[in-house]
Amino acid sequence: MKVKDGYILKKVAGENIVIATGEARLSFNGIITFNEVGAEVFTRLDGTKTITQIVQEIASLYNAPKDVIEKDINNLIEKMRNHGLLEE
Repeated sequence: MKVKDGYILKKVAGENIVIATGEARLSFNGIITFNEVGAEVFTRLDGTKTITQIVQEIASLYNAPKDVIEKDINNLIEKMRNHGLLEE
């Protein structure tokens, strides 16, 4: 699974925002903001890692319970799917 081409994450005025560029702008007009954990997940959704690997990395990075991180990441991924940001 990966973020579709044309969606980029930028830090603007201390906020993590995702904007659509190029042809992606035709289907998405707006911005999405992420907290730090969301931004970490976004950058890892590059098609090279499984969700399980991402959960393990984030849990380790934040020294947080894996089950809590897994639930949060699954919720985030579902929202990203609903907005059409992901390629399966």
